[in-house]
Amino acid sequence: MRTIIFLLAAFAALPAMAQHEHAKASVKADPFQFQHVRSEWLTDAELKGYKLESSVMTIAPGATDTVSHRHNCDLFGYVLEGEVQIGLDHAPPVLYKTGQMFFEKRNILHSLAANPLPNKPSRVLLLFLIKDGRASYTPEYPTRK
Repeated sequence: MRTIIFLLAAFAALPAMAQHEHAKASVKADPFQFQHVRSEWLTDAELKGYKLESSVMTIAPGATDTVSHRHNCDLFGYVLEGEVQIGLDHAPPVLYKTGQMFFEKRNILHSLAANPLPNKPSRVLLLFLIKDGRASYTPEYPTRK
């Protein structure tokens, strides 16, 4: 009798388990993932109050980010794998491939980051040289009329 009750309970739970698996499968991951690597204060007396922050940005295949923003710091990017298109200050986007490095001046308008590869993620090591108290990311909102 206990076996029958156990089997009935197990069969009753199957639809709930299937719904849970479906829900997990339908949740999409953010196409831009950031993994913190390291953050260290610089020791040169002339750079007092500055730190180097680093993270790896992984961009899903074909993903594009057009949210305009600025970085209140200098930023270097090194493409670890894949390709990345970067659009700065309304200029045409520039394509960087594995092994190439780019530089973004402090507070320059950043309006595009994209992975043009349809089947392969791209990974970029980001290095922020940032002064204490400054925000490393500031969204750029449209001007109100």
